[in-house]
Amino acid sequence: MTYSFEKPPVEAEVMDMDDQESNRSFENRLSSYVRSCWDEAKVAKAVITERLLKCERQRRGEYDPERLADINRVGGSDIFMMLTDVKCRAAESWIRDVMLNQQDRVFDLKVSSYPTMPPEMRSNIVDLIKTEAEDFIAQGGELHPETFRARMEEVHEITTQKMKDEAEDAARRMGSKIEDQLEAGAFNTELKKFITDYTTFPTAVVKGPIIKRAKNMAWGPDFTPIVVTSYQERFERVSPYDIFPAPASTGVNDAYLIHRHRLSLRAIETMRGTPGVNEDELATVISRFGISGYRTWIQGDNERRVLAGKPFRYPLMSGEIETVEFWGSVPGTLLLEWGIEDEVDPDDIYEINAWWTDGCLWKCVLNPDPLGDRPYHIASWEDIPDSFWGFALGEIMRDTQIMCNAAARSIANNMSIASGPQVEIAIDRLPDGEQITEIYPWKIWQTTSDRTGGGQPAVRFFQPNMNAGELMQVFSTFAKQADEVTGIPNYVYGSSNVSGAGRTASGLSMLMDNASKGIKQAIANIDTIVSGIVQKLYLHNMMFDQDPYIKGDFKVVAKGAMGLLHKETLQMRRNEFLMATNNPVDSQITGVEGRAYLLREAARGLQMDTSKIVPDQNSIEQSQINAKAQQLAQQMHAQMMEQMQSQAPQAAMQQPAPMGPPPEAQPPDGAMMQPQQMADGGMMDQPQTDMGNSVQPVPGMQMGEDSMAEQVLRSLAANNAI
Repeated sequence: MTYSFEKPPVEAEVMDMDDQESNRSFENRLSSYVRSCWDEAKVAKAVITERLLKCERQRRGEYDPERLADINRVGGSDIFMMLTDVKCRAAESWIRDVMLNQQDRVFDLKVSSYPTMPPEMRSNIVDLIKTEAEDFIAQGGELHPETFRARMEEVHEITTQKMKDEAEDAARRMGSKIEDQLEAGAFNTELKKFITDYTTFPTAVVKGPIIKRAKNMAWGPDFTPIVVTSYQERFERVSPYDIFPAPASTGVNDAYLIHRHRLSLRAIETMRGTPGVNEDELATVISRFGISGYRTWIQGDNERRVLAGKPFRYPLMSGEIETVEFWGSVPGTLLLEWGIEDEVDPDDIYEINAWWTDGCLWKCVLNPDPLGDRPYHIASWEDIPDSFWGFALGEIMRDTQIMCNAAARSIANNMSIASGPQVEIAIDRLPDGEQITEIYPWKIWQTTSDRTGGGQPAVRFFQPNMNAGELMQVFSTFAKQADEVTGIPNYVYGSSNVSGAGRTASGLSMLMDNASKGIKQAIANIDTIVSGIVQKLYLHNMMFDQDPYIKGDFKVVAKGAMGLLHKETLQMRRNEFLMATNNPVDSQITGVEGRAYLLREAARGLQMDTSKIVPDQNSIEQSQINAKAQQLAQQMHAQMMEQMQSQAPQAAMQQPAPMGPPPEAQPPDGAMMQPQQMADGGMMDQPQTDMGNSVQPVPGMQMGEDSMAEQVLRSLAANNAI
């Protein structure tokens, strides 16, 4: 078996550590700074961790420990109505249907600014027009100044349009490239996990694109297996429990940011030889924790595992090594002392990415992003200004969830109490040994007489009141209130409990459209995630991809909130427009090019290969030119046949006409020659006066648009203008 290793990408080529051992005291300064930030972030995260646990308990149908203790102290039912989980699952399904369950991509690239024509290209166009004019004049023609100006504008417009078309083609190629990168990096898989966090926790986090080294299987000659080690762009959903921002952070790019990892020994081993790794420190980490593993326990770790359905504690020999990934700014002096020397100024501040395990700082690189941004993206169901953490969907409806739970417990307790009669017994009138805790059919109660003489029975039965109806109304009221506070009504996820307008198809469609306005904001928040990731891939490709045909000045447009929610409606309206414009009058207005554009967009909306259905613009133009040429040839042939028929009676009586017209038959200025049958079967020109008022391009300057553009581009390429 053959092994192949790919060179690390350019943006990951940050200076490696020197092989010689660094001064341990200097190295500990950077390590101690990372440790101090980690300790500070853990303390500040304690309150947020409790919020995360409350949100997950509410989603999983578990009471908070304090409330469960109160319920157990009072006694009765501890039922938990999964109303929050229903809303969260409905929101997840809605968002996934918009963002994932479709063939069209959720982003688009638009040309931000079209390329301007450089001075060299303008001068080349002028030279070409001058050459055409000189050739025409040399052939004896007369050139009107207005014709020269019109020809200049025509060629300039054609060349500008070609440049715009090429920029749009480059944007489409860049979009396809990014789409392939997202698919190869498992973006959709991680986005599904991100959407679950998005509907459950105050803030959801996704990381990417990040460069990871991975092994893939390839096949050589005779199907020989080859293990290829390559670098790939990957994406990763980050648990909100494992992200630790600085206490005053409002986003991912201010102050410092810490990501807590639990790496297997194999994952750490794959990082050997990557840029920025100190091999000695990494070997120390592997030798210390390679077998036993290493991890610390902080607030919420145990309960987090229980809610996830995992064992209460990790086995002692789990083998996982807890590692802290640090993103933040440090002075250049710390980097110089640690070992990074090239291009580091001790007086400057640098954004770094460091990996730290129990005092061992075994990797440190400069942030490869040209703007210093970190590869993390966050979104919240409801944002809180100037805060890293927002409001979760469960937090918004927590009060209604509490009231529904209380009503459900009351219903359960009332039903159990009112399910049978209650018994009142005079204990002093029962004989010794009588079992008063058992009741069954045909039971005989032994009692003594009433000593008071009142004749009261020793055993008396009564039926408690059943209040389930009133309690159900309370439950329904707060369940309906949950629809209002979340913006996710029950008819969205198929509930049959719909009244009013929702009982008709058109009314339900109207209600669904109104409900979609609430989900649009949630999807718009995710659009910021998609835009940020696509923007990073775009910058990556612009800087490091070798293909010049995908590059240009583009801007990212996310289509989740607006474009995809009404995709089916837009397709329906497009088909209606096609049918409405399918008449001779509209066809004259739109022309063949406009009709081809409409057909192309309709086919693209149906996920068809438009290149196999509608020809491109150049093919349509060439077909039009051929059709006009064929029509002109047919007209000329018809005129020739008509002239031959009219001259046939005279041919027998007269001699053949001389070859060519007499001098007095020359056409006047501005007249065109009409083909005429000659005696030898050839054609001769006959004057034809132009009755139009518009300026016609001279015959020597008539060129097809494609040929002119090709001449311009060839001329520019020869002069290195493009």
